[in-house]
Amino acid sequence: MISLTTDFDDFYVGQIKGIIYKINPEAKIIDITHKIRRQSIYEALYVISNSYRYFPKNTVHIVVVDPGVGSNRDPIMIEQKDHIFIGPDNGIFSLMEGDIYKIMTDVLFNKLLKYGIQNISNTFHGRDIFAPAAALLDKGERDFLEEKSHKVILDLKRDIKKDSISASVLFVDIFGNVILNIKKEDINTDQIELSNIKLPILNNYEEGKSHELIALFSSSGHLEISKYLGSANSTLNVKAGDTLLIKFR
Repeated sequence: MISLTTDFDDFYVGQIKGIIYKINPEAKIIDITHKIRRQSIYEALYVISNSYRYFPKNTVHIVVVDPGVGSNRDPIMIEQKDHIFIGPDNGIFSLMEGDIYKIMTDVLFNKLLKYGIQNISNTFHGRDIFAPAAALLDKGERDFLEEKSHKVILDLKRDIKKDSISASVLFVDIFGNVILNIKKEDINTDQIELSNIKLPILNNYEEGKSHELIALFSSSGHLEISKYLGSANSTLNVKAGDTLLIKFR
């Protein structure tokens, strides 16, 4: 099985699928999402790190949020236990652990000639490198990989102090919920303060009917800032990668 996570929902997705099926007609392709905020590596990092475990063993996950496409950043593959991740080495796999490999594009290109694929563009590596590599890996071919000693890791902030935590925003979902790089074990209180607003930490959204904003622990286990039947981010106006200061009350 091959999963797709990208920041584009245009005809480009169809081209990626077409290349995969051209190389591997037996592939099964599942879309995780194509609605990552444009160029948001932080959002993609959060989505894939919280989605892959719901897929069968040996799934190949393509993640393409690639503002540096065509530059000297490497195309890589991460092999973590029973899952494989393919995408740019730009921090998108910061939370993935496992063996790291560089995709050798010259070797890959020579393998693709027999499928009638005759060029690799500088602007669409999702179609021309990552999708073909995933299709071949799904077939068990690995001779275009070279071991790599390290990968780019994003600075995910979680600075815990006695009365506060400075933490990165990991994701803002379609409902305007703001998800932070804070877990339950980081907080020992039932109320926090954010931007001079006091927020109770509740168990579900409906409990927050009478509050401007609320906090709870999301389905991923991270602290989430929410608003009952509304958008918390309409008040906070933040994006993935920003840092928020949470004070304890």
